[in-house]
Amino acid sequence: MVSFGWPLAFLLLPLPLILALAGRNRAPASPLRVPPALAEAMDAEGSSGRRPPARLLLPALVWTALVTGIAQPGIISGEQVAPASGRALELVIDLSGSMEKRDFVIGGQVTDRLAAVKTVAGAFLTARQGDRVGLVLFGEEAFSASPVSFDRASVAHALGESAIGMAGRTTAIGEALGLAIVKLRDDPAPERAIILLSDGTNNSGSAEPEDAARLAAENRIRIHAIGLGSERADAAGDPIDPSADLDEKTLREVAEASGGTFFRARTTEELKAAYDAIDALEGGKAPAPPFVPRQDLTGYAIAAMLVLLGLALAAAWREERA
Repeated sequence: MVSFGWPLAFLLLPLPLILALAGRNRAPASPLRVPPALAEAMDAEGSSGRRPPARLLLPALVWTALVTGIAQPGIISGEQVAPASGRALELVIDLSGSMEKRDFVIGGQVTDRLAAVKTVAGAFLTARQGDRVGLVLFGEEAFSASPVSFDRASVAHALGESAIGMAGRTTAIGEALGLAIVKLRDDPAPERAIILLSDGTNNSGSAEPEDAARLAAENRIRIHAIGLGSERADAAGDPIDPSADLDEKTLREVAEASGGTFFRARTTEELKAAYDAIDALEGGKAPAPPFVPRQDLTGYAIAAMLVLLGLALAAAWREERA
């Protein structure tokens, strides 16, 4: 079945005829001005009187194809229910400078915090079959790295390509949560949750994490927060507490205010346990909204319009040279 994203666009179909009639009824002192090429293609008056109807066919087809493209055509194969859990999850990952601290171990090798997160969160993504998942990355600024969708492979790829400092070296937790809430607020999924991971404190941006938590609660979006970082010196012998910048109190309050849970991850094992616990908390099946497969045909309509426009201009050029 053919459908249109914006069927009201077809109200534009008679526009050229309306303009032509309006121009014909104008006084000679103020004629309707149109581009020369369009005049060649659309002017209904010829040197011998009225233009033959066949001469109007190409311009009419060009306009019809353009309006059809604006209407966003598509083909619906019938309503189907996707094998979905009915949950929408947003991963919110810290990329600030402190994530480069090497106080985690993977496979017996000391590694930085982000590498540990990529490994554990990647496994979490693989396990969330049927969920729609999105990704927000943040540092000094927050940005959406992947929309909320069933394409968990794309989310995993975006996370794998992320790098420390790519969003700035400081930590804008409030802005990151705000962006994640905006992405989930109007989502039709009955169950929505944000999984925030950070090793720092909110020291950038104008949004406060507490305000974001209240907004999440108002929209029935849970925030599960993971505070990352060991409580010992790193492999380089840094005498400073590696987790000195972690604002555990705020992360805990944000989680509790939104109906979520706070987790403290000091090691790779604790990080995995945190994601496993969240997997259990956000487990089970929830009623999933119906998913209607639709093949978009807008590109085909625009391509047809361009081909027809080229033919119309070529015909006008040949007529001018004749």
